[in-house]
Amino acid sequence: MTVYLVPVGDRRYQLYVEIPPDAEDADKAGGERPGFVSRQVQRFRTMLAEAEQARLKRERGEPDEGSGLWQKIMRRVAETVAEQRLLWHLRHQTSATVQHPDDMDGAAALAEVRAEFTRDAARHRRWAIIDTIIVCITGPLFFFLPGPNIVSWYFTFRAVAHFLSWRGAKKGLTGIEWGCERTPALTEVRAALALPSDDRRRRLLEIGESLGLAHLAGFVERVFTRAK
Repeated sequence: MTVYLVPVGDRRYQLYVEIPPDAEDADKAGGERPGFVSRQVQRFRTMLAEAEQARLKRERGEPDEGSGLWQKIMRRVAETVAEQRLLWHLRHQTSATVQHPDDMDGAAALAEVRAEFTRDAARHRRWAIIDTIIVCITGPLFFFLPGPNIVSWYFTFRAVAHFLSWRGAKKGLTGIEWGCERTPALTEVRAALALPSDDRRRRLLEIGESLGLAHLAGFVERVFTRAK
């Protein structure tokens, strides 16, 4: 498995990965225990495909469709899918390589990786507990209302997403053998961030193509813009 340590600002980095569709399918089939958790995971998975397609359309510049509550929820789900995919997939890995900018050494890159996983483990554990409590409240509270219980579905998604991400972050810290590889194209991402918007987008698309990463430009733009 290859993970990319991507510059997203001045001395700021984010881990990024693109998972092939066949690996995504294998991950989804990868056996949670039957019972309540399994049912919630299955409900969680039913939301992913629609949310992912909507996100990719936005990153291609296609018009966003709808402004209702469900569309807003699916946009937030799509962002969560993009942000937490790496952690979900790490649960099934034993080794990985981090490609990093060539203006930093491997030790510094691994320090960034471990620092991010440490933050992730604490944050996702906390929110998994909070969202599970909310599900326990909103499920019975809105059970008798007609139509789908959108509020409970959303917090079910969040609870499962944070639980899986917590497991992935813990695995990244203690259960994976990491290798490092210098990648000059990632150093060029930092320079691209200083360009005007249109030029930045064009340059990021070129860098993503050189690395074989179809959605890198959209990821960097989203994280960079949000951090402003």
